[in-house]
Amino acid sequence: MTSLFSKQAWSALGISLCLCSSVVALPAVAQDQNEFPGRRVGGGTRGGCAINAAAVVALNPANNLGLTNREQPTLYFAVPETNEAYQVTFYLQDEAADSVYETTLEAGAKTELLGVQIPADTLTVGEYYQWYFVAACDAANPAASIVLEGWIQQTDMAASDVADADSQLAVVQAYQAAGLWSDAIALTAELLAQAPECQEYQAQWFQLLAELGLDTAIDDLLSVRLPNATE
Repeated sequence: MTSLFSKQAWSALGISLCLCSSVVALPAVAQDQNEFPGRRVGGGTRGGCAINAAAVVALNPANNLGLTNREQPTLYFAVPETNEAYQVTFYLQDEAADSVYETTLEAGAKTELLGVQIPADTLTVGEYYQWYFVAACDAANPAASIVLEGWIQQTDMAASDVADADSQLAVVQAYQAAGLWSDAIALTAELLAQAPECQEYQAQWFQLLAELGLDTAIDDLLSVRLPNATE
């Protein structure tokens, strides 16, 4: 797929996709500090933007690193409704700053939780991958875009209580206890998509937001668009 942004546009956004030495060094430093560089909630934009930047939110832990045990992990992003549709693009790169996956979706029809699934065999267990989620305010002015960023790591660590879990909610809680936050978030979203009126699932959603420290950024239930679902 052709990238929505040129290297010049990425530079205008303040994002470097080619400074390999600095990117490689970050995970090792972050491990010691238990914090990775990133942004979970959209901030101010340069120039006019019809998208409410503060409503563009990545469901990711506060340290900006999501752990997953899934072969095809799904990351979720809250996107707001607008008068006109806009594009959101997800970019994933490895520790050498090489692009390994990219996809573009249309948003704006409603406020929703948008799922982006990483294809099987994209991630290597134990390696760190940095992602960017870009909401384009103006295709002709990339510098006005809203940019979120974070990290994901696939691990062979398993949640020990999953085998004994007597419900899907118990599985979510086992993921949380094991630190597999990407999987806990994804399963919670999937449960809400299946049964949005279920009060137990709703309670789990709000508990999850509180645990992530995102309860002030997202204070309501959102409809869920699962990966590959039509709008």
